[in-house]
Amino acid sequence: GAGRGCGHAVIALIGSGVGAAVITDGNTYRGATSSAGEWGHTTIAYAGRACRCGSKGCLEAYVGAEGILDRYRQARGGRAVSGTDEHASLDALIAAAGRSKTAARVLQETAGYLGAGIANLINLFNPERIVLGGWAGLALGAKLLPEIRSAAQEHSLRHAYGQTSIELCQLGPDAVA
Repeated sequence: GAGRGCGHAVIALIGSGVGAAVITDGNTYRGATSSAGEWGHTTIAYAGRACRCGSKGCLEAYVGAEGILDRYRQARGGRAVSGTDEHASLDALIAAAGRSKTAARVLQETAGYLGAGIANLINLFNPERIVLGGWAGLALGAKLLPEIRSAAQEHSLRHAYGQTSIELCQLGPDAVA
């Protein structure tokens, strides 16, 4: 896929939740108890939105599909988001961005949060490549990849960002890291 040929990469997956796989010297970093990669539960906003893990301010509460749709619902005064499931609702939100200032604002904020989260990965792991995948990551990336890259650049160490590419997953929405 998009990580082929990289000895140092991060595969960032976004769906309802958010996770990542860190590849160092061609091997997956698992951590002491195989729970490494819980990128979605790193703090992006001190004392921020409640996360389903019980903490506050987790990246997942801002860029996971569940969090994005909840932020959109709140921005619309509690009105339900159209769609029969998260996939359809996120697609409807993305489609609405061309005609709705609220939808466009929520997506721009999402790109900013996602870019800042990616910057954290760049600053921590100095990868050659970040691969953005997962069904929601691909949907967001198809619409917002330039904005996500710009936000990542703004929040990354300059040299580290300059050595990293941010690409969309090539293996489809169901690929896992």
